[in-house]
Amino acid sequence: MEKELIFKSYMLLFEIEITIVSIIEHEMITQYGPLWRQLFFVKCGTDLYDNLPLLLRLNPLQTIFTNHELHDLCILTDIKNTLVQLLPISQDDVDHLINVLQHLNQKKALLLFI
Repeated sequence: MEKELIFKSYMLLFEIEITIVSIIEHEMITQYGPLWRQLFFVKCGTDLYDNLPLLLRLNPLQTIFTNHELHDLCILTDIKNTLVQLLPISQDDVDHLINVLQHLNQKKALLLFI
């Protein structure tokens, strides 16, 4: 059961990361056009979770996520760090990942619809 939770957690974190990047990409393309990728990698590097605080200091991104969503992103970072250290993950953490992913997918759909 523990290995299943770890695998499911990695899958959910991957889907969340893709969703976060698509939300960020939409906003950054609106502000900077195709140059946003160069800006992202120059300012932030390559690991999304390690660079979220720095990334969210960019003006166009400061209004994308609510305080509650930013708190969720911090929890995601904690969950990812737990997995990296090969510590057991709880069903509550997996449930949290599922809820965050559902919320971000709704947010993405709204942003891309506008």
